[in-house]
Amino acid sequence: MTIHSDLTIQAFRVNRIVFDDTDLVSANVECRFQGALRKTTLLFTFSVFNDLLRFSGESGDKLQQLVCDKLWSDEEHPYIIDISHEPLLFATCSASLSYLIDQDDTCFHVEQVMPLSLLQQAKNLRTNIQDFQNVHIDNRKYLSHSLQEIASMYRYYCGLTELNLNEKSAREKSGLLNDKLFRMAYHAAKTIRVSPSERQ
Repeated sequence: MTIHSDLTIQAFRVNRIVFDDTDLVSANVECRFQGALRKTTLLFTFSVFNDLLRFSGESGDKLQQLVCDKLWSDEEHPYIIDISHEPLLFATCSASLSYLIDQDDTCFHVEQVMPLSLLQQAKNLRTNIQDFQNVHIDNRKYLSHSLQEIASMYRYYCGLTELNLNEKSAREKSGLLNDKLFRMAYHAAKTIRVSPSERQ
């Protein structure tokens, strides 16, 4: 049982990832919240962790490859990815957090992640450079790719409803249970053309 909070972070640096065959992924991170740069642990479900990877451009691609390498390895559980020597920065999406223990900032549950606009990334740039140094605004290619991703999620949802799935099941299977993401996916699907890969 998590405890709701209005806490949201828009940048964090990952030093270590731990996961196994359960639905949880643990990340040791540094992030700024409540006016200070702190170390804490973020807990993701695999679904939300997958959203983080998809919305995070180059950092997401690198971490996804590291996760895949672990899954294909013969290592025993839990899988541990230690990247403290070269931590990955995630500064292209926001994460909404809940407390696991009331007012305990040593560990948070990540409720959802949402991509940040280029304008918001630009607004965050000075603070992120101060906190993390090697920061850049994610380029338009990755932002466009993220919008294409969520647009295709909405089109998948529509296809499922046409197969007579009820709305809740269709949203769950398409990864759109979150209302904000559902609305974003709807608008993306209405404004973005179908990519060549989706036509095939």
